[in-house]
Amino acid sequence: MNPGNPASDARPSRRELRRRELLADIGAAVRALTVAEGQPAVTMAAVAARLGVTAPALYRYAPQGRGGLLDLGCASVAHEVSAALRDHRASLGPDPLDQAVGICRAFRRWSLDHRAEFALLFAHPADHLNQLTLRSDDDTDGGVRAEVIEAVHDLAWVFEETMLRLWAARAFDVPADGTLPAALRTSLTGYRDEVLTRARAAGIAVDSIPVAAISLLLQCWVRVYGLISLETFGHLAHIGGDPEPLFESVLEELTRFAGAAPTRTPGPEATPEATATTTTAATPEA
Repeated sequence: MNPGNPASDARPSRRELRRRELLADIGAAVRALTVAEGQPAVTMAAVAARLGVTAPALYRYAPQGRGGLLDLGCASVAHEVSAALRDHRASLGPDPLDQAVGICRAFRRWSLDHRAEFALLFAHPADHLNQLTLRSDDDTDGGVRAEVIEAVHDLAWVFEETMLRLWAARAFDVPADGTLPAALRTSLTGYRDEVLTRARAAGIAVDSIPVAAISLLLQCWVRVYGLISLETFGHLAHIGGDPEPLFESVLEELTRFAGAAPTRTPGPEATPEATATTTTAATPEA
């Protein structure tokens, strides 16, 4: 469900529930094929065989053909990792900084343990992922576009919500919005307003947040995701060592922005599937 979207709160009909179940089943079959045999193995015939239906029957739910199947696989992975990260975040205790750092570590571990799924989610060239808008009234694609948009928004909200709760608890110093380049301030103002609307709908006690804070948090996320992506795709092999210390240095910057000492690096058990114990970051005394 997309936070802040009132239309998503309407109770779905039995037919709609059945359609969503079928789309989820298709996505799960695509994901299983991708993990077992790679993305080239995803065809209408192969997915139909896994579901026990005919290939022509799939076109009712994925009229775009193979591209639609890959889209649904992408949505399936996004929903799964969103749920896993939420569960992991809930195990980390009430401190928002522990939660922010913890889900970044958990996302890295999930990515390294699920490289095929990571590629399906983040390297799949779906036009839908480049058009992150709210649910469209156009249902000519069998609802695939809406399914992908909802799933990707849901995953984004896991991180957005965590960072907003961090800001609500530790409003760290940022430059005045007026000092930002005008183009940057203009491009991020709409996004800032959107996440604030979602925050209010989710009951997060954030009345306002500077555009400069949004910019800083996005820069942190870009660095976190960038390192995870490079490592997952094997593009850090040339450094000849373990990339984890480099990743931890980025998380230390996040804790410094939040005005706290870096948290202890957990052991390898810190995965979305397992509960990890972290040391609560100490807030410097005034």
